[in-house]
Amino acid sequence: MKLTILMYHKVAELPPAARHRGNYVTPRQFEEQMDALLEWRYRTITFDDWLAFRERGIELPPKPLIVTFDDGHGCFDTTAWPALRARGMTATMFLVAGQIGGTNAWDADELQEPLLSAQRILALRNQGVQFGSHGYNHVALAKVRPDVALDEMMRSRASLEQLLGEPVTLLSYPYSNQNRVVRTLAARAGYIACVRGKGRMNLRRTDPHALRRLKLDHTMTIDDVRRMLWRARWLRLD
Repeated sequence: MKLTILMYHKVAELPPAARHRGNYVTPRQFEEQMDALLEWRYRTITFDDWLAFRERGIELPPKPLIVTFDDGHGCFDTTAWPALRARGMTATMFLVAGQIGGTNAWDADELQEPLLSAQRILALRNQGVQFGSHGYNHVALAKVRPDVALDEMMRSRASLEQLLGEPVTLLSYPYSNQNRVVRTLAARAGYIACVRGKGRMNLRRTDPHALRRLKLDHTMTIDDVRRMLWRARWLRLD
């Protein structure tokens, strides 16, 4: 059993002024990718499903898939989530707790775009979107002092729990920047599953505080996506 976790940021047309162009997938590409994944027999699950499989061996679909989004961009609400919902698929959004209702201020050199408001986050939660933390200020956690990293994770979790009224136990490391110390701190801060990049799939024995994701961007064709998934599925995961 291998778990595939996909990483997205923005599902929107690519603005000419955008600098971090790899963070975009167009709406048409996204819909084509979701249709292809369903055709290839991938089925979405939640992180809770995967953790229950690890701990108790509950039954999962043969190709379990988690679709994740970092940052909390407003286009998730208007574009990505309607496409997912129409296909009966689920998603997890990782929020920058200190910028809810603001813009992507951590990317000072990037085009500033609106992030989800608290009201829309609650509405999406009620529609089945799962939410996790992407830090409080989108800080690269392995590049700051351990006490600063711990505060980032704890402060974000507390803020999001106050907003959502429920436990927040999922974390996406900002910039996928993490190490053994950061993973230990994440567990201390109360997170039970954390994701990074690394372009691989996950096994039952994969450290739940170091789950790997595959990133998609606007340059990828469906054949590119197929090849990426095939390589990741057959790559050794020692």
